[in-house]
Amino acid sequence: MPKPVIARPFSVNLCLYIILIKKIIQMPEKYLKEYFHFREFRPGQKEIIETILEGRDVAALMPTGGGKSLCYQLPAVVSGKLSIVISPLIALMKDQVEALKARGIPAAFINSSLSYNEIYACLNEARMGKIRILYVAPERFRNKEFCSFFCTLDIFLLAVDEAHCLSQWGHDFRPDYLKIRDYIGMLERRPVIAAFTATATPEVKDDIIARLDLHAPRVFIRGFDRPNLYFLVQYNMKSKDRYAEILRIISSLSGSGIVYALSRKETEVIAGYLCAHGIPTMSYHAGMDGAARDKIQNDFMENKFRVIAATIAFGMGVDKSDIRFVIHSGMPGSLEGYYQEAGRAGRDGEKAYCVLLHSGKDETTHKFFLRKSREAMEAQGKDHWEITRLLSVKYHRLGKITEYAEKIKCRRQMILEYFGDPEAGRHNDNCSGCDVCLGWKRRIKKHTLKIPEPSGHGLISATIKETVRLYEEKFDVQKIAKMRGLSAATITGHLISWYEAGGCLAVNDFVSADEEKQIAWAFEKTGMDKLKPVKELLPKEISYEKIRFMAIKIRREKAGHQEIKRQTYNVEQIRKRYPGAYLKWSGEDDAELMKEASRGTAVHDLARIFQRNTGAIRSRLRKLGIGKKPDSSGK
Repeated sequence: MPKPVIARPFSVNLCLYIILIKKIIQMPEKYLKEYFHFREFRPGQKEIIETILEGRDVAALMPTGGGKSLCYQLPAVVSGKLSIVISPLIALMKDQVEALKARGIPAAFINSSLSYNEIYACLNEARMGKIRILYVAPERFRNKEFCSFFCTLDIFLLAVDEAHCLSQWGHDFRPDYLKIRDYIGMLERRPVIAAFTATATPEVKDDIIARLDLHAPRVFIRGFDRPNLYFLVQYNMKSKDRYAEILRIISSLSGSGIVYALSRKETEVIAGYLCAHGIPTMSYHAGMDGAARDKIQNDFMENKFRVIAATIAFGMGVDKSDIRFVIHSGMPGSLEGYYQEAGRAGRDGEKAYCVLLHSGKDETTHKFFLRKSREAMEAQGKDHWEITRLLSVKYHRLGKITEYAEKIKCRRQMILEYFGDPEAGRHNDNCSGCDVCLGWKRRIKKHTLKIPEPSGHGLISATIKETVRLYEEKFDVQKIAKMRGLSAATITGHLISWYEAGGCLAVNDFVSADEEKQIAWAFEKTGMDKLKPVKELLPKEISYEKIRFMAIKIRREKAGHQEIKRQTYNVEQIRKRYPGAYLKWSGEDDAELMKEASRGTAVHDLARIFQRNTGAIRSRLRKLGIGKKPDSSGK
C-alpha cells in the first residue's frame, strides 16, 4: 500500500508543527467555543479538521446544513496561516466574511463586485499576513495577472467549495473550476487541498479527486440523509391542477418557502396566483436585472414576504435556515439538482417538507430540450462522440429522477442509493419520512398537521437552545446572528419559538412600550386569528415578529401563564367525525348546496347533509358567491 503524501503547508520546524497539531487534537472544543461559540462539533467535523491540520488532502461529502464551512474556517484560525476558499457563491461570501469578522477573524473576499484597486489591495493584505481566510470566485483564475500575483501568497489551505462544479459528470459543471489545478501547479509550495460538496455521486467524487490531483486524500462521506426533511411526490398531476395544489399545500403549512418552476414565465404566473389568494409571493429568475434580484432575495431573507417562486437561478449561496417547505411545480432534470434545491428547506434542523408535483409530460419536456441541446452542439462543430457522451450522462440522470418520481419505493432510500450512501439500505421502505413509507394516499392531506402551540421545552431543538443560551448571556439579536452565521430574522424566529413554547424572555427587549399599546389596539380591532389584518393597521416599522411576540404574550397572560396545550389536528380523526371532509366538491355537490342554501337551510343542517364541518360549508358558500347563511341560533 503506498505511503500517503503529507504536505508541509507552511514554514515551521517539526517541533512547532507537532505542537500545532496537538492544539486541535487535544482541545478542539476549546477552539470551537472560543472562536465560533459552539459547544460541540457536528458529526464528521472534528475528523476532517484534524486531517487538514495533519497536512493531508481531504475530499468531504457532507449534507447541506452539515457544517462544512467550519471544516475550513477553524483550521485557518488554529494554524494562524492564510486559507483560500474557492466558491461560486458570491452572495454567501459577503455573509460569511461579515460573520468571521464579527468573531474577530480577519477575512475578505475577491469577486466581480470589487474594483481592480480593491482586489489588489486585498491581495497585498493577504501577502502581509493580515488575512486568515480569503474567499475567491473561480472566474478570477481566468486572469493571468491575478494568478501571477496570487502565486506569491504563502497558503496553508486551499479549500474548494461546491467541488461538484469540477466534474462534467455533475449537474452543475463550471469550466472555470478546471483552472484551479493549473493554479495549484504554479505555487512554489503546495498547500493542503480540501474539496467539499453536498451533492456528488460516486462517479463525481472520483472525478473531483482526479481533477484536483488530490494526494492520497482521506475521503469523508458524512451521509446524505436529512432526517428532518419529509419527501412527498404528487404523481400524475395535471398542469391545470398544479397551482391549486401548490396553494393547498402552502395553506396547510406554516413558515416561508420556495416554489421552483421550470420556466421564467411560470414563476410569474405562480407568484400572481398565490398573491391573488392572499399569500405574499415574489417571482425571481435570471431574466431580471441584478438589482431587482438582490432586492427580492434580501426581502425574502428578512421575511418581508412568505414565498418566493423561482427558477433554479435562486438559491445558490442563500443562507436562510428557517425555510419550511420547497415545492417543485415540475420535475427537475436530475436527482442531484432536485436534492440540492429541496435541501434548502429545514437547515435549522426543524421539520420541513419537500414536495414534487409530477406529470408524465415533465420527462417529455426535458427530452425535447436535450434534443435541442444536441442540435446546438452539432451546429457549434463539437465532436460527435463528446456530444454523445455528455448527453448520455444527462439522459441517465433524467431516468433516475423519473424513477424517483414514479416508483413506489422509499424516496429517501432512492436518494441515498443514488449518492452511494452506505446507510441507504437501513431504510428499506421504512424511513417514516416520505409519502411511500407513511402510506399517504393523498400525500400531505393525510398527514397529521401539528400546530406549533406552546407545549414545553421538549420540542425545542438544539439550534434554538444555542440561540437562547447566547440571549441569556445578554447578547442582542444582531450580535447573536453574526456569532452564529445566521440572519437576524432566523435568530428572532428562534426566540419566538422559545417564548411560544413557554420559555422566559423579556418582550420589551423586542417591542417598545409604545409599540405594545399600538399592537394591543390593533388586536382589539381585528382579533388575533390572523396577523395580516393587524399588520395593515400598524406603522411599517412594527414587524410581524413584534406582532407575534405580543400575540404570544397576550395568550400566555390570558392562560394565567399556564402551559397551553398543543393542538394536534389529525385529518383521519376529522374524517371520522365528518366523512366528507377534504373530499373535492363536485359540480353536483355545488348545485345541491346552492339549492339547499336558497331554501334557507341552516348551516348546521347543511353540514349534516354534506357530512362536513360548518366552517367548510361557510367557506364553500362564500366561494359560490352566496355568503354566510345563519344557522338556527342566528349565528
